[in-house]
Amino acid sequence: MSSIIPVVLYLLLSLVISRFIGNRISGGMHEDKAKRFFIGGRFLNGPLLALTLVATYTSASSFIGGPGAAYHIGLGWVWLAVIQVPVAMLTLGLLGPKFLALKEQHATLIEWLDHRFNHQGLSMLAIVCLVCGFIAMITVQFIGGARLFAGVSGISYEIGLAIFVLTVLGYTLTGGFRAVTTTDAVQGVVMLIGVVTLLVTILAQGDFGQLMANIKQQSPNLLSPMGVEQQLGWPMMLSFWVLICFGTLGLPHTVVRLFAVKNPQALRRGIIWGTLISLVMTLVPHLCGFFGRGLYPNLDVPDNIMPTLISGLFSPWVAGLLLAAPIAAVMSSVDSMLLQSAVTMVRDAVVRVKPDLDGNRQLLLTRVAMVIICAAAAWWAVSPPKMIVWLNLAAFGALQAVFLWPIIAGLFWPKISGNMAFIAMLVGLLSYLGLQFVKPLPFNVHPIVPALVLSGLAMYMAYLCQRKN
Repeated sequence: MSSIIPVVLYLLLSLVISRFIGNRISGGMHEDKAKRFFIGGRFLNGPLLALTLVATYTSASSFIGGPGAAYHIGLGWVWLAVIQVPVAMLTLGLLGPKFLALKEQHATLIEWLDHRFNHQGLSMLAIVCLVCGFIAMITVQFIGGARLFAGVSGISYEIGLAIFVLTVLGYTLTGGFRAVTTTDAVQGVVMLIGVVTLLVTILAQGDFGQLMANIKQQSPNLLSPMGVEQQLGWPMMLSFWVLICFGTLGLPHTVVRLFAVKNPQALRRGIIWGTLISLVMTLVPHLCGFFGRGLYPNLDVPDNIMPTLISGLFSPWVAGLLLAAPIAAVMSSVDSMLLQSAVTMVRDAVVRVKPDLDGNRQLLLTRVAMVIICAAAAWWAVSPPKMIVWLNLAAFGALQAVFLWPIIAGLFWPKISGNMAFIAMLVGLLSYLGLQFVKPLPFNVHPIVPALVLSGLAMYMAYLCQRKN
């Protein structure tokens, strides 16, 4: 139980940081107080951009579900996870210069879509999909955070869930976008230190050869690049390259950070630092989950491997300090999604109906929306599945199927109209949801691949039809 004390202190520190930054923002003068809360201006330099981008992208799936999958499936899942390392290079290098060149400052992705396409149906569909997708992903983060608290400290899952929800809600309510990005950066440093410490400790437990022998004894296929049940063939690998690498160009909570990039130098430095940090934050936790199979071979719930390693290899106080690393990973994702979904509900939906709504009322409604979203996600998190990685990836895919082509076409293809982008969104969403019920798909590909192909083809066909007319 004493291991919970360092974590509580860490959570209180996060609250203090966000409160301090929130007070500085509210005390400053700005023509749009709500907009300053929502985006905070162009202030992200290279290291801060890299840390907040990678910290936002890594989540409960990366630090709980991913290591759990590596524990269950084997070394093949570790190589599968490394596919996502170029995310910072891809996002910042491809989309970054285009968003940085925009003359207008946008607070949300929906604002930019409005400005680019001026299509009511597209905007409304985007709002619904973003909010619903983020609620599903926030639920995954809550499950991961609660399991960490329960697994390391010995408290019940429900109490851990309550502590985590209230903490994230508290510091997201107070600080706004600047507070979220700054605490994300702090949490990114905590993650780096924590996961490296955990891996070194695992490898120091004894002979490395004996550790690998213990894993091989359970099943030789745990060392196979195809997985313990040979489920990770090349079609699956290529599918995941789309899902967790290329497709991230369509994730709203990573794209919105590009609205706050300071200058081209910040982009270049962000690419370098982001790629290096992404390599460590991806590879190390998954290796911990895989090696954990040699130390704790009989876990009923694979997602419990990280809290089991932390509580089993360290004293309660040290375990509490290390628990801050995966907690930071979860918090850095959920705060971004919570803020963006609430802002979308208010600034993009309510203000659309009541354009004369002043900044103070926008802020109030945004905070109310945060409470509602947290309550809905917490309610769904009360009865969690054994492995959260699949739920998180399903929500990932849904957002990508909706937003990927409109974002790319909106930046790189000036002739694409609102109707064409709307058709791409609708076809991507419907095909992705429909393919969830077709299992297995040919060659065992992930539904995101045919969904994106169909979405892109639909947009191009609409373009050709308009040219003929």
